[in-house]
Formats: sequence, C-alpha cells, structure tokens
Amino acid sequence: MTDHQDFVANKLQLHRADAVELVTDYLDNELNAYDLSAFEAHLAQCEGCTVFVDQIKMTVTLTRSANGEEVEILPRNFADLVAMLKERANRQA
Repeated sequence: MTDHQDFVANKLQLHRADAVELVTDYLDNELNAYDLSAFEAHLAQCEGCTVFVDQIKMTVTLTRSANGEEVEILPRNFADLVAMLKERANRQA
C-alpha cells in the first residue's frame, strides 16, 4: 500500500489514479484506520466516487459468478437501440 497523503489532505479532491488504488485497497480491506475513515467520509459526500465503487463491486461480483462462463451484459433497451441505428443507417443510405 502506498502513502495516500494527497487524498487525506483534501477529502473532496481525488485524482483518477489515486481513486483506483484506494478503491482496490478499500475493497481488499487494506486501508489503515485513518485512510479508511477519510475514504468513507469522501464517499459519503461524493456521488461520483460512490457510483465508481458500486460499479467495481458489481464487476467483481459478476466476474466471480461467471465461473469461466461468458457473461454478456446488454442495456435493457439494446434491441431498441439496434433498431434505431439500423433505421438511421437506412435513411442515410
């Protein structure tokens, strides 16, 4: 684990590279008590980081549940999107 002084000094500013490292450490329960408290305080105030952490958690869950099987994730409206794009392409042709 690296020194997270830049993060701790400013709880509301988190650089992308720091976020990735902190989230990994957070999910692996490797943050010390001080950094854990600061990170969770930041999550409580930052919707973007909260969404990012939730996305990583979902990715880990899906990866673990795949058990070597291929997992296909499509938006609910995928068929509508494909139809719209085909229609648009036909109009432009």
